[in-house]
Amino acid sequence: MGELTAADELAHADVAVEAWWWWAWDAAGTTGVFVGLELHGERFDYWAGVVRPGQPYLYLGELRGTGRRAGLELKPPELWADHVCDSPWRQWSVANEGYGVLLEPAEEAWGRAYGERVPLAVDLEWSAAGPPVVLPAGRTGPPDGARGYAQDGSADVVVELLGGPLHLDGRARRVHVWGAPYVPADLAAPTQCPVAPYRRSDGRRVQQVLTPGGYLGRTVSE
Repeated sequence: MGELTAADELAHADVAVEAWWWWAWDAAGTTGVFVGLELHGERFDYWAGVVRPGQPYLYLGELRGTGRRAGLELKPPELWADHVCDSPWRQWSVANEGYGVLLEPAEEAWGRAYGERVPLAVDLEWSAAGPPVVLPAGRTGPPDGARGYAQDGSADVVVELLGGPLHLDGRARRVHVWGAPYVPADLAAPTQCPVAPYRRSDGRRVQQVLTPGGYLGRTVSE
């Protein structure tokens, strides 16, 4: 796939689709946060979610949005988000402010995502724990003709909520893929773990589960 360079951390102007994802979770696998961004030319898809013990799934989704600014800053109506590479392969700052919905069951995210509307702000500071690893083409990586990498790390996260801030200092992972969407395929079957589903703008449903080892995901049938 060729050698990665620092420029590969940022957007590639010559591709039709490009995706960045960040996940962070606690050691017990009961509390977790994720943020996903996928560019489609002038439009973008954006997701964020919070999993907490004993609380409904908190979900934010902006599909086929407009309002991209410089770099990876987004400003559609009622949402602001930015994703800054502070130091290639070492540090990212990810933040957003908007409105999410509380969903119970969480799988409501696959439909109209009707739920109680609540303000949400995420501040995620991601630090590397090792070098990036090129994703091989195939089942768990990008298809032929696309490129991508994953990197393990740690994250210091503050989620501002109506009832007070949620602090999370734990393990983290990120993925960057260009030339194809990022669609996870590392979850073989449903589990009893907390779930964090989302719907893609192409209609595909993705189920994520949170485990002590991190988030796993797969597409699911109608």
